[in-house]
Amino acid sequence: MSELTAVQQSVVTTALSYKAVGAPIPAHVMAELDEIAAPWPGRWLLPWEEGEPERVVELCAGPGGWGEGLKTVLGVTRFDVVGVDMDEDACATARAAGHVRICADITKLDPEHPALRCTHGVIISPPCPSFSTSGKRAGLLGTNLDILCETISYVGEAAGFIRLDEVCCDELYPDLEDECPLCADLGYHEGYAPRSGATWNEVRATLHGLTDPRIGLMAEVAIWPLGLQAAGAPIAWMAMEQSSNLPERVLEELSIEFGCADWFRTSWAVLEAADLGVASRRKRTFMIATRHKWVDITPPAQALPVTTMAEALGWDEGERINTRGNRPVDPATGRAKGGNCFSADKPSWCLTGKTRTWVRERDGLRLTPAEAGTLVSFQAAYPWQGSRSSQFQQAGDVVCPAVAAYVLAILHGIDWEPRVRDYLTGLYHYEDLWGDEYDLAV
Repeated sequence: MSELTAVQQSVVTTALSYKAVGAPIPAHVMAELDEIAAPWPGRWLLPWEEGEPERVVELCAGPGGWGEGLKTVLGVTRFDVVGVDMDEDACATARAAGHVRICADITKLDPEHPALRCTHGVIISPPCPSFSTSGKRAGLLGTNLDILCETISYVGEAAGFIRLDEVCCDELYPDLEDECPLCADLGYHEGYAPRSGATWNEVRATLHGLTDPRIGLMAEVAIWPLGLQAAGAPIAWMAMEQSSNLPERVLEELSIEFGCADWFRTSWAVLEAADLGVASRRKRTFMIATRHKWVDITPPAQALPVTTMAEALGWDEGERINTRGNRPVDPATGRAKGGNCFSADKPSWCLTGKTRTWVRERDGLRLTPAEAGTLVSFQAAYPWQGSRSSQFQQAGDVVCPAVAAYVLAILHGIDWEPRVRDYLTGLYHYEDLWGDEYDLAV
C-alpha cells in the first residue's frame, strides 16, 4: 500500500486550505497535485465530500461506450469517471468525445494508489478475443482456466479477505463460547485473516503461464475492486463486460471472491444488443457486484422493437450486405460458401474490425466508420480517431452505449426504458415506428 510522503501531504494540505475558504486552488498547486497523483488526476488526492460527483475508475475503457451510455443515453452527470486504456486511438476517440482517458496498461497500475482512496465504483471491459468465437479462444483451454481461476482465488488472500470457515470452527471447538483459539493464533481480525503480504504485481505474476496474456485481464475484475476495498476506499459497485463465451466457472470464482469480502450481491447475464433496440447483434456477458444493496441483472423482460440495419442507415428495403467478397457458390443451395451475405432488413451481424470490408451488394458501397458507430448505437457525429482500420476495430470492440445504459441504470436504480427509447428514437430518426405502447417519455 503506497502512502504520500510528508512533502506530498503538505501539498494536499495547502490545496485543502484554499478549498476550505472557497477559493480556487492556484494553478501551480494543481500542477503539483497532478504530478503527485500521476497518472491519475491531482483532484483525486483531495478527500471526496458529500455532494461532489462520485469517483469511478473505468478500465479497458476503449473509445467511450460506457461513458456514452451513462452521460448521453441516461443523462447522468453525478459521476467523475476516469478511464484507462492502452490503445492510443481509442483514447484519442474518447478524449475527442469529452471523456477522460489515461493511456496506460492497467496491469502496471496500483489499485491502492493514494489518488484512488475515494473511489466509489469500477467499470471494466477486458478484451474478449481470448474467449470469443471471433478469436482463438485460448481462454477456454483447461490449463489457462486453471491458472486464471487460481489467480482470482489468490486475490482475496492478498487483499485480506479470507475467512476461517465457521463450520470448521464449530467442528474443531463444538463447545466454544469465547474467541476461537485458532482464529486468535492465526491473527484473524474482524473475521478476516491478515493480508498475505503479496503485492499486486506478485499476484499478477501468477498469470505468467497463460498462453495468451489477455486472458489474465479477467483477474483485474477482482484485483481492482478488492484492492480498492483493502485500501479503505468507499467502493460500492463494479460493472463488467466480456464475451458471451466466458465460462461460468470464471464468473463463479469471481462471485466467491466478492462474497468472501462481504459484497452484498453479484449477478450476471448475457445480453443481446438487438433486444435493446440496437441495429446490430452483439451478445455479451455482463456482471455486476454491489456492496450495500441487492441488484439483480437480467435481460429485459420485454425486448424493445427491432431496429434493422437498413432503418438505422436510411436505406431502402431489400438491400443485402456482402461480408467476405466473392466466394465459391455451393451448387446444393445456390449460395456462396461460408455464409458471406445477410439481409439489411434485419439487425446487422455483429461488428468486428473486419466490418471495414463489408459492401452493399447492389452497388459495392462500403460502410463508413460513422455508420459502423451508428449500428452499435453511437451518434453519427461521434469523433472516431485513427486509421479507417482502427476506427472499425474500435466500433467492433466497444460496449454499445444503449446496452451500457441498461446495465448502469439497473445498477443505480434508474428507469432505463424511457431514456433508452428516447435516445434510440433520435439516433435512428424514428417517427411512427414505436407503437402506442412505446409512447416517448416526456
